[in-house]
Amino acid sequence: MKRKSFLCILLLLSMTAVYTSVEGQQNPSDKQPLQIQPSEVGKKVVSYTAEKRYGWRYQKVCTYYGSLIFADAIRDAKIADRMREGYTPFYKGSKKNHIGHVDYNVFGIWPFEMYRQTGDKKYLDKGKLLADDEYKTARPDGLSTYTRFWVDDMYMVGSLQAQAYKSLKDTLYLNRAARQLVSYCDKLQRPNGLFYHRDDAPFYWGRGNGWAAAAMAEVLPLLPPGNKYYAPLMSAYRKMMDALLGFQGEDGMWHQLLDDPASFAESSCTGMFIFAMATGVEKGWLPREKYLGKVTKGWNALAGYVNEKGAVREVCVGTNAKDNKKHYLKRPRHTGNFHGQAAVLWAATAMVRLKENQP
Repeated sequence: MKRKSFLCILLLLSMTAVYTSVEGQQNPSDKQPLQIQPSEVGKKVVSYTAEKRYGWRYQKVCTYYGSLIFADAIRDAKIADRMREGYTPFYKGSKKNHIGHVDYNVFGIWPFEMYRQTGDKKYLDKGKLLADDEYKTARPDGLSTYTRFWVDDMYMVGSLQAQAYKSLKDTLYLNRAARQLVSYCDKLQRPNGLFYHRDDAPFYWGRGNGWAAAAMAEVLPLLPPGNKYYAPLMSAYRKMMDALLGFQGEDGMWHQLLDDPASFAESSCTGMFIFAMATGVEKGWLPREKYLGKVTKGWNALAGYVNEKGAVREVCVGTNAKDNKKHYLKRPRHTGNFHGQAAVLWAATAMVRLKENQP
């Protein structure tokens, strides 16, 4: 009997050890507590943004949209009011936005989000005009008039059409967004899960991949599982997220060229990946035990790139697609560039939502 009791004790101890080990693997986030709260970082970034002159360029508009969704996530009406005040000259006509290109038309995400939050119909016309303009003479394959298969366009078209759907509740816009994204995935996503900047620019540019990741994270929450685009888009998204885990640096950041660790750590792509990955964890598309620690590590690193004024450091400037690796490696890096401001606000928003919805 003593021998049996001893063996039982050994068995229980071994099972406890295994359970503890597995639990440790399932909760890597326990070793990665948030070092800087996303609400604190987001408020600083908004403050820096609101002090600048408001404009129509896509990187600014993405930042205003980021400020609005961040305000919604932390329930801060003052931030939302500031973004609406910045839009007033466009509404009254003293300032004009441009139209006729994906980088121009994405302006519509700003008024669409204001309409979604306020229900004020004065914001609808401009957004609808820009969303419809992308398809004024749709291609035979159903894609946008402005399709050019640059990976950036996944967000410029996908997000605008997604915001149109959220505001207008017409599935025409949702299917436009999903069809566009799936077509771009088929064209530009490689077997390793990452995206080329363009078919003839075969490089895994960080922010280009960030646009793709963010676009999928904007559209997928809206797609019902029965939609014909849901399965291929979710598959492409998960494939990309899994690939990104292997390209995250030891410091938590992702790099200007994702597969070149010698390239500089770049903050805008890091913010976009955190937004997409944190959204996936929050929605249950990605297993928490595999991704949460990586997301938290990325956020902690990214927060350190925001200075006291709220300006984001190490942001790659606007970048054309080229079949030249040096072109990407030598791109200037700026502090306070709106590509980075937008990405950090998106990431902060996703982190706030994730924190609120932790089991």
